[in-house]
Amino acid sequence: MRPETRLFLSRWLAKPTQVASLYPSSPKLSAQIAAKALRTSQETVLYLGAGTGAVGTAMVQAGLPEAQLAMVELDATLCEHLRSAFPRALVVQGDALNPATLLPPEWAGQITTCVSGLPIVHYGVEKQRRFVEQVFGLMAEPRLVQYGNLPRPPIAHRQVGVSANRLGFGWSGVVPHFIWEFRPNA
Repeated sequence: MRPETRLFLSRWLAKPTQVASLYPSSPKLSAQIAAKALRTSQETVLYLGAGTGAVGTAMVQAGLPEAQLAMVELDATLCEHLRSAFPRALVVQGDALNPATLLPPEWAGQITTCVSGLPIVHYGVEKQRRFVEQVFGLMAEPRLVQYGNLPRPPIAHRQVGVSANRLGFGWSGVVPHFIWEFRPNA
C-alpha cells in the first residue's frame, strides 16, 4: 500500500464525514485530471479539497511550477503532509467551499484554473451557486475543473448559470471518476 493511501485511509477512519472521497485518487486518474486541467505550464491553479495531494503531484509532474499552486484542505493532518510535500506551494487549512475568505489578496485575479474534488453534488443549488460565484470571482477568465463519481454534471449547471462540458473519465481503484469543466454562460 502506498504511503499516501495509508494516510488517506487513516484520515478517513478518523473523520469519515470530512473526507469526501471513497478512495484516494490514483496516479493514473491524477495524471488524467492534470492533463485536462493544465492548458499551459503558465497556469496558476487553485486546488480545492487537496487531500493527500495526488492531483497536485500530477500537475507539478506535468510542468506546473509548484509556486503557482494554491491548495486548500480542511484536515490539519493532511495540511501538514501537503506543506511537507509541496514546500513552494501555498497550502491553506480551511473550508474549501469558501476559498475567497482563505487566500491572500494577491492570488485574486491570478488564478487561471480551479481544480476541485469536493462532493459538490451533495450540496443544494444555492450552496453550489455561492461556491461557483466565489471560485469564479477569484479568476479573470473563470474555469472550474471538477471531478466526481457520477456520469452527470456534479453541479446543477442550468440552475447555477454555468456551462458544463465533460472532459474525460477515469478510475481510481474500483471507483469511477468523471472530469467536468464549468465556465460562466456566455
